[in-house]
Amino acid sequence: MEEFLKDAEVFLDYSDLKILRAVSRDETVSKPILKVFESPENAGKYLVILKERPKALFVVAKLANRISKYFRGEEGRTIYDLFLKAIRMLRDQEDSWIKNAVFLLLKETIERKLKEGDFEGAASLVSEFQEYGFKNYFKKILLVSSELAEKGDFERAVNIINLLGPSATVNELKTQIYLEWGKRLMDLRDYNTAETQLREALKHATSHNALSEIRLTLSNVYKKLGKFENAYSQILKIEPENPVEEIKLLREAAKILMEWGKKLEAENKDEALEKYNQAYQLALRIGDTSISKRAFERAKRVISTE
Repeated sequence: MEEFLKDAEVFLDYSDLKILRAVSRDETVSKPILKVFESPENAGKYLVILKERPKALFVVAKLANRISKYFRGEEGRTIYDLFLKAIRMLRDQEDSWIKNAVFLLLKETIERKLKEGDFEGAASLVSEFQEYGFKNYFKKILLVSSELAEKGDFERAVNIINLLGPSATVNELKTQIYLEWGKRLMDLRDYNTAETQLREALKHATSHNALSEIRLTLSNVYKKLGKFENAYSQILKIEPENPVEEIKLLREAAKILMEWGKKLEAENKDEALEKYNQAYQLALRIGDTSISKRAFERAKRVISTE
């Protein structure tokens, strides 16, 4: 045990070492601690034994946490999992010293994860131990996710905020990230993938403004894909908030009907005439003489070629 104590000195604070030295006199505590670090992948049964000595269990958690950063790959994950197992066993402790010590250790770990760029690890801790009130770190992770999306790493941004668990703020941010993702893909002319991301945005959207913007963008994607029925349908689902917005939407609907009619001319002239007539009626309703005139001329051309 003496050799173990010397090795632990590098990683622990003086107060933690005092605890470790005190409990090391009891073989029923010292032996499980040694076993835990000899074979961390099989540590569960020894942690159960240590649960009756919460301060000793806390020192195990702290030591595992601090040495985990010096390991990579599977070995590093195993030691970090040891920290998580130990800290989870302490969360129901009523002792104020333990509660405060656990809070400070979790805070230290979250800060380290953020500094190292392990935003996923930080988000998981904030979510799992939200009873400790890590609201500031919650906001930091939202900011980090937004910055990643800004750089084009949309997938990672979404994965990170998903780890924070469900909340109105997470849902709203996810909506905006999927919307931006869809727009970026549109700029790249990857319309099929843009449709997928915009549909994801639609699943999470709750506010009128977000729903309107997503449906309008999705309608533009469908136009690019030649799916005019879908494009028209999305426009009709938008609920205008005022007369000005209603006119804009009706104008957009008329334009879609015009393009839809043009596509149908070679396939079904009767249906093409129907679309031009619908466009004409909408244009008259909003007083758009340009669209109404074009709709009338195209309809005449279709009739003359029958």
